[in-house]
Amino acid sequence: MTAKAPRRERWLTAQETAERLRVKRKTLYNWASTWEVEHRGPEPHRLGGRALRYRESEVDQYIDQQPHAPSGTTNSDTRR
Repeated sequence: MTAKAPRRERWLTAQETAERLRVKRKTLYNWASTWEVEHRGPEPHRLGGRALRYRESEVDQYIDQQPHAPSGTTNSDTRR
């Protein structure tokens, strides 16, 4: 039996993350600027300069932890 290759982590752009969270991209940038202190939103990762990326797994985890999902659905129902 051969071992499966580890799944590669997918990185989301700020725009993709904003769409999943249903917030404006500017909101993500505001959260990112104070993340070390306030921990709002999923953890941002800087790729040099101003480019932000978000790990898809961390965004999904953040969505799943939010208490305001409509009853009868799961947050994963809104993912693409």
